[in-house]
Amino acid sequence: MPFLAILFALLLTWQPARADDSLSVVLGAKTPALMNALNLIAQGAGFYRDEHLSVSKILVDGALEAARTCSSGKGDICPIGVEPLLANYDDGIRLKLFLSRASKFAYVIAVPEDSPVRTLADFKGRKIGVHVITAAASGVFTTRSALSVAGLKPTDYSFEAIGYEEEAAAALASGKVAGAAFPYYEFIPLMVSGHKFRIFYHPAFKDVPNVGYAASPAVLAAKGDAIGRFSRAIVKASLLVRTNAAAAARLLLTADGMPFTGADLARVTAELTAWQSDLPAAEPDNRRIGALSAEGLQRYSELLAEAGVTKTVIPATEVVTGDFIAFANNFDHTALKKMAKSLP
Repeated sequence: MPFLAILFALLLTWQPARADDSLSVVLGAKTPALMNALNLIAQGAGFYRDEHLSVSKILVDGALEAARTCSSGKGDICPIGVEPLLANYDDGIRLKLFLSRASKFAYVIAVPEDSPVRTLADFKGRKIGVHVITAAASGVFTTRSALSVAGLKPTDYSFEAIGYEEEAAAALASGKVAGAAFPYYEFIPLMVSGHKFRIFYHPAFKDVPNVGYAASPAVLAAKGDAIGRFSRAIVKASLLVRTNAAAAARLLLTADGMPFTGADLARVTAELTAWQSDLPAAEPDNRRIGALSAEGLQRYSELLAEAGVTKTVIPATEVVTGDFIAFANNFDHTALKKMAKSLP
């Protein structure tokens, strides 16, 4: 074939290198480290790179400010619970959860192992610690709904703000509060460090994930392909944690960019191992990792309204979508697990 014909054929088949799409993830400035774990693992493992994504981070004051940032178009993705989306829907915040960050209902109530509180009804007349007490505090919403199922009214108990991490642990250990209502993963570092707890799950929604990654309808429409690839990177990260927690810990710490020791690696490995059963890939053979239950969240929305947490029942379809789950799981799960097992 003449040279010019060969050159012409090559030009017809040549494709320019694909530019990375940019996405921003909005996080609260006091976000506990483990909440950002899947993002960091996806980055450290090169899953964002493989999906041709450039993912940046925006820090704001808290969950409500994160929701406002994403709803206003100043950020793309919020790792968030469904409660702020429901409670602030009538105020104009419009976000939809498109991927779960858990396999179970995130918020639990924990008491010290030797506590006299043995049922949810035993919280009557007691103080329960939450991070903060505001209109958008998910710990308040979820605890009220859990205790309402147990027959308690909001006047039967009280909340106290106990801050985060060690400050919260100290309040719980000292008896300042009878129990603490946090996402399960926030208790994991405390458990790994030797604290022993009795854990109460939500009696009606234990297997209904209520936390995930949310974006505005405008972002979902304009950046849908990138959102799908972000979702796939997170599903891969979750499957990697489920398959090889030690490798996931190393990738997380490397992506975090701070120097770390062998002790740090052992600690994070223990934390991720303890978290495996609550992550989206708790069932690694599931082909719908990251799926949210619209039916379950509809029941949850109804319960929140009945308990007076929200003014009206917000349809779950207004705050959750399953449009990206098939795309997020469209990769060779077996090959990914094989690769994960080969990592040091």
